[in-house]
Amino acid sequence: MRFLSAILVVLALAWPAISVAQTGGDWHRVAPLGEHFVVKMPSEPERSVKKTSTFAGTVEDVSYRARHRAGTYIATRVDLPGVATFFMSDDSLLEEIRKSFLEQGDGVEKSYMDVERDGYAGKKLDFIRKMPDGDEDARAEFFVVEGQMLSFTGIVPQGHSMEDIDRFLATIDITED
Repeated sequence: MRFLSAILVVLALAWPAISVAQTGGDWHRVAPLGEHFVVKMPSEPERSVKKTSTFAGTVEDVSYRARHRAGTYIATRVDLPGVATFFMSDDSLLEEIRKSFLEQGDGVEKSYMDVERDGYAGKKLDFIRKMPDGDEDARAEFFVVEGQMLSFTGIVPQGHSMEDIDRFLATIDITED
């Protein structure tokens, strides 16, 4: 359990490039080949890939990170270790993901609720990140899809509008192979 939490914290901190097609209103459609999602971001994202060796094997984290105005928008896919998906239910995995979001930045939970996208059950978490340069408001939706964690997160300095974050999250489309 601690192993999975540690992996999720490390991977969630490695926020994230890709060819994207621009859509109306300067938002870009991000549809990475081989990923289980399509989303629109307010600017062209940068892609990063991080591989972490663990006793359960190599874990790959692929993130797409865009900045716009005061906000940061992140879409991430993490391959979960097979041992975790074999021994833990999706609900348990989602709870561990929630904990890892809160552990980074000394997070304070504001709300946590069920959400569904394209038939996949997930969670929506609103939280405050305690950062050295000032607190941040964050909103994340995350899902377990075919042995992978998909997370979509928006972050703004506390007190800024979260309208663009809501717009970002509303565009999530979870796809199959």
